[in-house]
Amino acid sequence: MARCRNCGHIAVVEGLAIGEDGRSIYETEDSIFSRDGNADYYMDETRMLAAEAKVRFVRHYWAGNGPLLDVGAGFGHFLKAVGGGCAASGVELSPHAVAWSREHFGVRSDVGSTYDIPWNHDRPFQAVTCWDVIEHLEDPRRALAEMRAHLQEDGWLFLSTPDAGAAIARLMGRHWHYLDPIQHINLFSLRNLTRLLEDHGFRVEGAAHLGHAYRINYIVNRVSFLAGNGWLGSGVRQIGRAIPRGIRRRQLHIKLGDVMAVAARRIR
Repeated sequence: MARCRNCGHIAVVEGLAIGEDGRSIYETEDSIFSRDGNADYYMDETRMLAAEAKVRFVRHYWAGNGPLLDVGAGFGHFLKAVGGGCAASGVELSPHAVAWSREHFGVRSDVGSTYDIPWNHDRPFQAVTCWDVIEHLEDPRRALAEMRAHLQEDGWLFLSTPDAGAAIARLMGRHWHYLDPIQHINLFSLRNLTRLLEDHGFRVEGAAHLGHAYRINYIVNRVSFLAGNGWLGSGVRQIGRAIPRGIRRRQLHIKLGDVMAVAARRIR
């Protein structure tokens, strides 16, 4: 990873992990969504709780009921949570996630790239959401330009991403849990993310830090994966095996102040 000395932006210069068949870790049948302890993060009910918190963040700024596009819609939890309050549809790179969201939530979601949003969706949109996506993108500038092109004038962009400028991120340094070179290839502080948005025709209207409910099982699996095969990883796995299954299924709400949500308005 490389950190810009001027603005603090963190980038993985190698880019996104690509398989031998040329597909990314999000496009394959055995995608990152179901590996490395991620299933308890991407697909259980804690994800719905997080989606509902994001709906509340959106509604603090935007009370419209017109078309909304969720870019990087994943398994459709936000589309389900926003419900009938607006005409919501989604775009997601993973065919597996799109199929799951349609089957389980009955939402409108299509396979598509953040860089090339399908034009068969209603447009222009009154709002575009992009939750926990920009940190996974090799070219955030191109993605922002694409999303802006689908927004009506004065439309809203809502996004969330890890905050590399947070106190806990600075305190943990290279051990910060969001420094995941397999998935997170661009990490921002609020300051340099605001600058990026302003450079691409947006005005930041507000920001907040979000918490998240995690199953203890996910925390153990994720820390184990990030710790690797050394003594630390081995110790975490031993502790995890000693925790009763019922306790591992319990939820913890964690808010360390290192995940930010930003509300921005499209300007001329």
